[in-house]
Amino acid sequence: MNFLLPASALSLKGDSFYHIVEEYCGKEVLELLRFQLIDSSMNLIEIDDVFSILQFESDRTLPLKEILGISVKNKQDNYSFFIMPGIRLKLEKFIQSLRSLIPSIDSSSSSTTNALTISSELVQQYPFLVDLVYSLESNLLTDFSLDFLSNMISNATRSKSSFRYKQSIKDFATSMFILGGRCVYEFVRLNIPGSIPSLTSLRLILTSSKCNFIEGEFQYDRLKDYVNWSHYKYVFCGEDSTSVVPKISYDTRSNYFVGFTLPLKNGFPFTRYFSTNSLGELETWYEQIDKSDLINVHVIQPTCHIGQVPPPPFLLAAYGTNSVYTGEDVLARWSRIFDSCMAQNIRVLGFSADCDPKQLKAMRESMGFFSRQPTDFEDHPNCFNISLLKKASWFFLKPMQLFVCFQDGIHLCTKLRNRLLSSTTVLLMGEQYASVNHLIELIDNLSKFTHGLTISDVCPKDKQNYSSCEKITSDATLVCLRKISNSQATQAYLKIIQFVRFAFVEKNTTIIDRLYYSWCAVFIVRLWSAWLESIDSADIDEKIFRLLPIDFSTPISKPQLFITVPCLFSLELNAHSLTYLAVLVAEQKISEDALNVSLFNSQMCESTFRAARSMSGPFSSVVNFSVNEFLQRVEKLALLQTIRWSSDCNMNNLVFPKHHKQSQNSMAAPSTSTTTITITEELLEKTVFNAYVQAKEILSGCEFSILDSSEELISFDEVNRIAYKKLTKSKCKISKKKTSASNKVEEEEEEIENEYDDDDKNEEQHQLDKRYSENNTTNEDEESMLIDELDFDVLPEVSSSTVNGMRIFDSIDNCQNESFFSVEVNGEKKYLHKRTANWYFSKTKPISSSDRLKRVQEKK
Repeated sequence: MNFLLPASALSLKGDSFYHIVEEYCGKEVLELLRFQLIDSSMNLIEIDDVFSILQFESDRTLPLKEILGISVKNKQDNYSFFIMPGIRLKLEKFIQSLRSLIPSIDSSSSSTTNALTISSELVQQYPFLVDLVYSLESNLLTDFSLDFLSNMISNATRSKSSFRYKQSIKDFATSMFILGGRCVYEFVRLNIPGSIPSLTSLRLILTSSKCNFIEGEFQYDRLKDYVNWSHYKYVFCGEDSTSVVPKISYDTRSNYFVGFTLPLKNGFPFTRYFSTNSLGELETWYEQIDKSDLINVHVIQPTCHIGQVPPPPFLLAAYGTNSVYTGEDVLARWSRIFDSCMAQNIRVLGFSADCDPKQLKAMRESMGFFSRQPTDFEDHPNCFNISLLKKASWFFLKPMQLFVCFQDGIHLCTKLRNRLLSSTTVLLMGEQYASVNHLIELIDNLSKFTHGLTISDVCPKDKQNYSSCEKITSDATLVCLRKISNSQATQAYLKIIQFVRFAFVEKNTTIIDRLYYSWCAVFIVRLWSAWLESIDSADIDEKIFRLLPIDFSTPISKPQLFITVPCLFSLELNAHSLTYLAVLVAEQKISEDALNVSLFNSQMCESTFRAARSMSGPFSSVVNFSVNEFLQRVEKLALLQTIRWSSDCNMNNLVFPKHHKQSQNSMAAPSTSTTTITITEELLEKTVFNAYVQAKEILSGCEFSILDSSEELISFDEVNRIAYKKLTKSKCKISKKKTSASNKVEEEEEEIENEYDDDDKNEEQHQLDKRYSENNTTNEDEESMLIDELDFDVLPEVSSSTVNGMRIFDSIDNCQNESFFSVEVNGEKKYLHKRTANWYFSKTKPISSSDRLKRVQEKK
């Protein structure tokens, strides 16, 4: 029941208004309104939430909070403010009573409103009013345009403190701030008053969103909503890392320090691990715990029908790392991600990575691909099982697979290109060798109009420059190479890179062509390997001495004449995984959406990194970030993605631009659906054998002895038998040293022809467990001493001038206890904010080069 207010209550202002507020609502509400400068009945009615000011942490709001409610702590150790129900009830009844007086005013003026006309003088002064009325009567304006105009005009009649905004305007303002940055946002707000919220209000919108990222937490619930919205059947999970500024930050929302390397358990990071109320413990962490110099992300890419614009990737989790983990950690992590997604009715078809040796090891073990480490995946209830190709001599994959794995096609191309540029390898192929010198000779002797190459394309400083791979393997380049003498081996090697591009990178390749190109690359490598196995060391030395003008001081081993073992396994894994998916489609166990192979890579992670780096703004040169800064940026990206979801579902009135390449692809991409082609075992066998024939033809100019018709030709089955034997005894050597983004691309693993060393493969995990065990376990005496020390910490040699201006206080509100350390300063008890404490222990300013080339270029 409402209060019985006098009829003049709506017109009250100043002291008369405050008097009636105190009479009906009490002194508590009176102080709340006075604090916010709400001094009239009409101002009070137009405010949506009078209590919103209490969401901000400020010394000025502390007295209000003490009289209006209490601070409470939830299960996640986060504080929130609870308003006394009696206070809220009295204020809401008072506002309702004021609003009940409004109809009497409206009814008296309704007749004048209906008879309202626009004067000719006003139309002459503002002629656009005629067009505006016509547009409204003819429904020519979009819904958002109407919201924008009505919101702006209605705010023009109010004071700035009473501005109100519709949800579509809030979404528009949020999207503009994320896409354009602060300068663009302020430029629009200042020049179109009342159109969009202030930065303070916008900050509240951003912080109140549900797109919060905690380091190491996996967003399975949001993933379920995303997949349900998109209606896609399958997803692929990519994992990758990039360098970050090794900086420690304090997260006030979750009360923990971000930037230390989180410990792992079964491959998963401990979330909220570095949270403490002891200044001494924070100092210990600074001294003993590594700072994260990489950030690892897991990104989900839903599949879609071939030819459609793919949906945006979804960031599942992100956390800092120092790259000290094992292939077993990666495998355990992938297994748990798979099971967690299945619990949400989301089928993960596979995982992709960027040719990292640890992830490659996990791929081989998960698929049982020439791995000596058994898994129990074949007993998993969701395991696939195929019946075709069981007798194929060229297919080495087991029929039962839980998921497939793909190495990123772009990274694989750059790895192969970098092998061509290596100064310690001689890519010997029959009576010739592949060399970058043939491309340089091409540039020197032929017109650039015929090939379009430059020296920087042939010898790039950036080892991950993919455009270089595209140019040196273009059809024009390969045609021009035919004019260069003794370049058949170089042509064959570049064909491997070109086939990898066509099979796993290009978007418009049909599935049958993908199978053909992938197996062409595999058979070129298998024939090359079979030839190397057929000759002895003396023949190799003789060929190298005859072909190369350089006299090598040390003998060259066979691994130096061939591609690296990681590249070898990556080629084989990709071809087998692609074939396995094709068989599943042929047996109607999955839909043909799963054959959109160009999406199955780690480029979804790279796009997330690029988007985060680009959020610095158009006038900022800062492209690097720390772990905490990355999490803050991806929160904005997630919020923007949520608004886009609403737009696609017609839940708001916003329209987002599409990238020009997406528009071109959607119009020009031919239909590559498999509905016109029925995949059968016979078709697969025929496609693969045609690829073998093509590989033989490509290598015919290299004068391989095993392909010489005058001698005994090697058979198709023999090539596959030799390849199986080589893969069985080969393994990837995983570097034990700490890996960073700057030297990660420079690691070239070598071939080892021996068995696994169990002690070596467990050494990294042992050292990691030992380090965290030493840091986090104590005996009883030490624990009792630590408890006494943690209660009170001392800051020595602190002057009053030093304390002045810092966040060091004599007293704080109880709700802020978690954000402060209790310390002793000059014999007095003080409260030190954890951000200030974090600054205190930072001895150096961490930096990372803003130029990506500086991080990945070849070292002299």
